[in-house]
Amino acid sequence: MKVIKKTKEPRTIDILRREMDQFFDDLVPFSWSRDNGGRAIGTWTPNADITEDEKEYLIHLDIPGMEKNDIKINFQDGRVTITGEREFEERDEKKDYIRQERYYGSFYRSFKLPEKVKEEKIQATFKNGVLKVVIPKAEVVKPKVIKVN
Repeated sequence: MKVIKKTKEPRTIDILRREMDQFFDDLVPFSWSRDNGGRAIGTWTPNADITEDEKEYLIHLDIPGMEKNDIKINFQDGRVTITGEREFEERDEKKDYIRQERYYGSFYRSFKLPEKVKEEKIQATFKNGVLKVVIPKAEVVKPKVIKVN
């Protein structure tokens, strides 16, 4: 049994799906699009856990087999975006693959946060294949009450 390599060109419907997912992601906090498992456009989507307490948001992203220099994190307009690329391992062409489940290539995860955060205080660490992103919440400014005379 031979593994057949498919082209990585996105189909028009996959591009439309990705754009629609992004549109709806903006409406729902902590939403993300998985782009049909990432297979349709040559990407993979690592699994993530997101937690929250009164002080911060915490994102854990499983990305084994990567180096920290291959990971990029951006924050803009209330959305944290994590991207990277896992290099394809050389295969032994003499062997027939019975099953191939590990993903290679680029990945993209984007999360819309529901509240204001302290952008300058965002921290990220990478250990044992797990990326940890700590996003401190901004203090909520209470509205000023004006007394009517």
